[in-house]
Amino acid sequence: MKFSDEGIIISTKKYGENSLIVKIFARDHGIYRSFVRGAKSKKTNAIYQVGNLVSFEFRSRLEDNLGSFFSVNPISSFCSRIMFDQFRLNCVRSLFSMLDSLFLERENHSDFFAQLLAFMQKISAETSEKKDIVADYIKLELEMLKELGYGIDLSSCVVTNSTTNLAYVSPKSAHAVSISAATSHENKLLKLPSFLVEDAGEFNDQHLLEGLHLSGFFLQKFLSSGQQKFSHREEIKEEIKKDLVKMR
Repeated sequence: MKFSDEGIIISTKKYGENSLIVKIFARDHGIYRSFVRGAKSKKTNAIYQVGNLVSFEFRSRLEDNLGSFFSVNPISSFCSRIMFDQFRLNCVRSLFSMLDSLFLERENHSDFFAQLLAFMQKISAETSEKKDIVADYIKLELEMLKELGYGIDLSSCVVTNSTTNLAYVSPKSAHAVSISAATSHENKLLKLPSFLVEDAGEFNDQHLLEGLHLSGFFLQKFLSSGQQKFSHREEIKEEIKKDLVKMR
C-alpha cells in the first residue's frame, strides 16, 4: 500500500528515546498513524509538531500494517503562530483530542478536513476576532457530529416544518423548534442561537455560550463513552466557557 497526500498532525506519542508514533489527518485518506524513527532529532523535531500541515508519503507492506511516513515536508505551522494564546490553543487542543479519540482510522473525511483546514487558517491569523473564532468552533463541533453520523437538523421546525423563527432544539429528536411550537415547553428545550441558522447576523457572548452548550449536549449524548480522552475534551471546553465569561 502506498499513497501521497497532505494532512495535519493531530497527535504524537513518544516511542523510545528519539522516535514517535505520529497521527496525521490526511485530506483524501483520513487518519493514519505511523512509527517515525528519529522524529525527535534536532533535524526533524520541528516538522513533527502537532498542528503542522505537512505533505507526506505513506507506505505499508500490508494494508492493515502500521506503515511508515516518508518524505514528510512542512507546508504550514499553524500552532506555532498561536502558541502564546491560550484561548486559541484550547480550541485547537479540543478539536484534535476529539479527532484523535472519536474518528476511526483510514476513513475518508475530505469535506470535514477542508472545514478544519479553513478553521486552522482562520485561528492562526492575527486579525481574527475571538468571537468569530468561537462561533466557527461551535459550527465545527456540529459538523463533527454530522460527520460521525449524528447530524442535528436545524433547517426546519420538527413540529410545524416552518423554516422561520427557529429558536430552540429538541434534546430528544435533535431537530429545531420554532418559537410558536415551543410555547410552554421552553424550559425543556435547548436554546438555538441565531448565528447557527443564519448566514449573517449579530451575536453576543451569551449566544456563544448557548452554542457551546448545544453542541456539548449532543456530543455528550451521542459520543460520550466515559473515556478519559473525552473527559479531557470537556475540561478544555470549560476553559473556553470561562474565557467567554471574561470577555463580558
